[in-house]
Amino acid sequence: MGGRREGEWLDLVADLLSAPPVIWPDEQVLRLLVESFDAVGGCFYARAGSAPPVMREWPAGLATRHVELAELARDESRNPHPVLRYFVATGRRHVGQIADFENWFVDRKERDHWFGLHRSLSGTPHQIALPLRLDPLASRAFLVGRDELYTAAEMALAHRLLRLLTALDRHLTAVAGWSLRAGPRAAEVAADLRMTPRELAVLDLLGRGLTAAAIARRLQIAERTVQKHLQRCYAKLGTPERLAAVLRAQELGLLGPTPVPQPGDR
Repeated sequence: MGGRREGEWLDLVADLLSAPPVIWPDEQVLRLLVESFDAVGGCFYARAGSAPPVMREWPAGLATRHVELAELARDESRNPHPVLRYFVATGRRHVGQIADFENWFVDRKERDHWFGLHRSLSGTPHQIALPLRLDPLASRAFLVGRDELYTAAEMALAHRLLRLLTALDRHLTAVAGWSLRAGPRAAEVAADLRMTPRELAVLDLLGRGLTAAAIARRLQIAERTVQKHLQRCYAKLGTPERLAAVLRAQELGLLGPTPVPQPGDR
């Protein structure tokens, strides 16, 4: 990956940390993934609960201009993506390309049909999947496809990008959670106190009863980084410790009432 592309990734991360969007900027991420791997195109897959999956492509129309590919995208129960089926069946979350899996979780006839279809219609028989989240309530993944196998060096890059994208996903989810639970003037108060989105995410999780270690696991950052964010939160709120900070944040409308901690939060 060249210096210009690395700079674009850094700019993306900086933008998402400073001003998180309402929804995942999947088009921007897909473009960078496609360009970083010299791929033909990519797809963002998202599913929430029992709702039908959402699949968005870059460039637009890569699969949907082909009727059969569009039908497969809409009907995952009939013939889902082999790598996504592997992830769902095993619960494992790592970067993988189709050629690396000995067990496709589809029979040979289905596999050969799927492989040939993508080679002839979209030019993307070789695909890697970067699963951000595998959860019955919320699953998200990026798929990137091209006409040739990915090299070991490219797979190593994909692993690093997965870590980055997973951390961003956790961050955006946490900030969205804070926004839903905060008071109506929360954004104005946060701006007055010069609190960053990451500090608000950490403060929200603190208010929900999570320890620093649990917050670190939730956001996939180091515990010492959480402690630094907490110290800045205490300073901006004018409080000496966590309980006082939570009470002050609730008083200001930055946090809603403290919910009952969920299993695993601590």
